[in-house]
Amino acid sequence: MIVDARYAGESGVEHGLSTGKVGLATNQLREATYFKGELRRPLVFRDAMAALHHVVISDFRYQPKDRLAFKAWLAEQDRRFLLGLKTKSAAAKVELEQLESRLALLDAQREQRRKPFLAARQRYVEWAYAHQYELNYLFDPVITVHPDEVFFEAFSRDESSYARVGATHALFGDVKELRCGTTNIDFSVALARQLDRIRSYRTTSFDIAPGGLSVHTTGPGGGVHKEKKIELPESWVQGFHQVQSTMAMGLTSFEVAPIDLFNIIRVLMRKKTRESPRALRWELVPGKRIRAVLEPWELPIELATRHRGDRDVVVRTWGRDRLKTLARLLPVARRVTVYLAGLGMPSFYLVDLGELSFVLGLSGWTDNDWAGGAKFDLLTRRLDGSAPELLAVYAALKERRFATASALAEATAFGLEKTRSALSYLCQIGRAMIDLYGGVYRHRDLFTDGFTAAEAQRAVSAAVEEANPAQKAARSVFASDNVRIIARRPVPTGFKLSGSVRGTGGERVRPQLHVDVGGQIVEGTCTCRQHASYQLTKGPCEHLLALRLAHLDELAREDAAKH
Repeated sequence: MIVDARYAGESGVEHGLSTGKVGLATNQLREATYFKGELRRPLVFRDAMAALHHVVISDFRYQPKDRLAFKAWLAEQDRRFLLGLKTKSAAAKVELEQLESRLALLDAQREQRRKPFLAARQRYVEWAYAHQYELNYLFDPVITVHPDEVFFEAFSRDESSYARVGATHALFGDVKELRCGTTNIDFSVALARQLDRIRSYRTTSFDIAPGGLSVHTTGPGGGVHKEKKIELPESWVQGFHQVQSTMAMGLTSFEVAPIDLFNIIRVLMRKKTRESPRALRWELVPGKRIRAVLEPWELPIELATRHRGDRDVVVRTWGRDRLKTLARLLPVARRVTVYLAGLGMPSFYLVDLGELSFVLGLSGWTDNDWAGGAKFDLLTRRLDGSAPELLAVYAALKERRFATASALAEATAFGLEKTRSALSYLCQIGRAMIDLYGGVYRHRDLFTDGFTAAEAQRAVSAAVEEANPAQKAARSVFASDNVRIIARRPVPTGFKLSGSVRGTGGERVRPQLHVDVGGQIVEGTCTCRQHASYQLTKGPCEHLLALRLAHLDELAREDAAKH
């Protein structure tokens, strides 16, 4: 996928004796979006943006060591050793030593003459890193302006980390200009360095505009602009879908004192290991203090907070070094909320900074990026409706920019279940998102083109003709009436189901489901082989999906009977 971006200038920061300005250049090829205000807490904003940039440039994939210099040195030592074996007389050895000394002196003189060249080459490498590297490998964060907040979203280079910075309008003492929308911002290495220079004794203004801090020229062909054509992989868009799908799950959540999480990060910074397992194990026992255990040392860290749940929970998470991103934010954090999806599944860390919030989403482990083997979109409910209904929900959400499912159901006069289905799919196709911090749905277009009737029709068709094998098989099982609900019990969080399903292979299995009120899968077990091997780490099996289809069909009938 090719994504064009044109910036009238570059993002930057101006520093004066008593005033400063943060100017972010937006993509001129997207909808007009701008925001202007004055930062009340510039230092907290600085630290949050620094953490976002740390995520953007991070890459935790395995990198083999460069041993070229060592191999060259080793070959030279072998040459000298073999040459010494050939030398028989003492006089020849003395002459060889003199020649070696002379060679070393000539090498030193050569390096001295090459210093200007090496310095120029180093300057070029730095320029290439700051320009061509960013052009080819780093994607500009997505920024969205809403009536209540401005938020930034980005993925890491390895696509295993997701970050979201949300700044409420309370962070800005005076909001002078505002136009809602979604766009990209030019987020360079130079901008990150300039943001680090923000100080509290300066009054800092914040400006999101097409021009950024550019210097304009006049005359024919005048103006300053910076164009990018990014080879944006489908995995980048797919990553947003998987993040939204995971957030919609029934996550195990608990609060952590910032100092406790900082202690965990401090241990990770001081202790290194090459042994396995290298997991962070969370142990939650009702009424007792939560424990974080670092493997393989089995080092327990007892937290200040107690588990308020009603059952024991033990969850192991991997890729714990990615938590170091939060180290800079914790000294100014008010509280931290941890969300766990399950064993080997993603986790979220929500840092409350007052007027700012920072969400760090980590995939199950570093090599399993958000768009890799994860299929968490299967856990969300599938669309069951028409293209006009999907367009109507989208239009209602865009008009309000953010709303709950109940408010949108009332605005569109659709049933709540149909509205939830439409919202679920809008999140999956990049037209909406779930705000984990605010607990609402938000309008956010990932694409430059508008949401048309043709795209809505394709979305409905794609929902019926499932592309994923498990989805397609579940639809076939449900259509052939091979799923039977044995028990369906309402609980405060949704429904608990048990059923009997005859799969596409002819075997009959017994799936059990816990779905929330929106139809998302919270927990699930099945007697089939796939679930025994992978549980939910690679998505639910066809039998769990078929049982949920039967449940959603019952919900639709009940909802239709009410109306």
